[in-house]
Amino acid sequence: MRLAVVLSGVALYSALYAVVPLLPLLEALFRAPPGAAGPGMGLPLLLLVLLSPLVPRLSLPAGRVLGAGLLLVGLGGILGALSPSLALWTLARLLQGVGAALVPALAIALIPSLYPQRALEMAGVYMAGNVLGGGLGRVLAGLLAEGAGVRGALFLLSIPALLLGLLLLRAPGGLPSLGRPRYDFSALPLYGVGAILLFLNLFLANLLPYRLLELGFRPAVVGLVYLAYLFGIPGSALSGPLARSLGAVATFRLAFALVLLGLGLLLLPPPYLVLGFVLMMAALFTAQSLASGAAGRRGAGVSGAYVASFYLGGTLAGLLYPLFLHSFPLAVALGMGLALWALLLAPVR
Repeated sequence: MRLAVVLSGVALYSALYAVVPLLPLLEALFRAPPGAAGPGMGLPLLLLVLLSPLVPRLSLPAGRVLGAGLLLVGLGGILGALSPSLALWTLARLLQGVGAALVPALAIALIPSLYPQRALEMAGVYMAGNVLGGGLGRVLAGLLAEGAGVRGALFLLSIPALLLGLLLLRAPGGLPSLGRPRYDFSALPLYGVGAILLFLNLFLANLLPYRLLELGFRPAVVGLVYLAYLFGIPGSALSGPLARSLGAVATFRLAFALVLLGLGLLLLPPPYLVLGFVLMMAALFTAQSLASGAAGRRGAGVSGAYVASFYLGGTLAGLLYPLFLHSFPLAVALGMGLALWALLLAPVR
């Protein structure tokens, strides 16, 4: 069961983010105008914000809650793949959002209990799995859509979450009890860093295509630039060993110092701009592993609030990035200010 918890992020995020490269194809499938599938992306994240702090209060075994969450993510993906209209597909995405809210807060809190001697390292491995799942979901969705169509791609990528959910539901007793959740206001710096982490990630990632096209990059090359996300895997996996040798606070500050360096490189012409994006992604996921690990060690209540603040940052990034479409240097300056603030907070003692 320990391995199922570690792999929960791979199954969850591969199903949740599989729709990203398929959004134009979904709109064409349902004969909807461009952008009409947007609520199917934004609303599940909003549900993560609203529901994650409440999940630890459920009086059910952690295994059952995790299993139910993954089952809903898989079932929602399958129903979405079979939906006859965009409205029903959006409703299926809401089901996935509810399921997704049941998973990360508990998984983050379970890691220190399941791996007490290797909590730092396993928090990094769990986060690397999240990155891998999100990347695989996007890549495989595009590849599968070529042969199996949009519906087939979404159906197939929902199966792992469904199966893992059934496994956890059938054997919920293998996971420890997390006890009564405590919501600690002294963890506000940690919540703030969580919001900054996903805000920086999505805010700059959403603006980058506009900048690259403006500089003369072809669309295909712009897409390849997003392979930078793969550098989040070693960035996450190395967070534990670095924290063991340098200390968690020092590693966290080093990560955000590298984020600041990456942001500075974004202001330079290629190839430095691309190098800056790669460096920023690797360092953000190092810091994210440390922050989520710190939240997990403080219990399910804190981890639930941390997950909510994390996705609140992503929601704000989606709302604000259009205001900076013609002011990329100003957007980078905002990112530097937030990164500097996070560096000074260092909430991972």
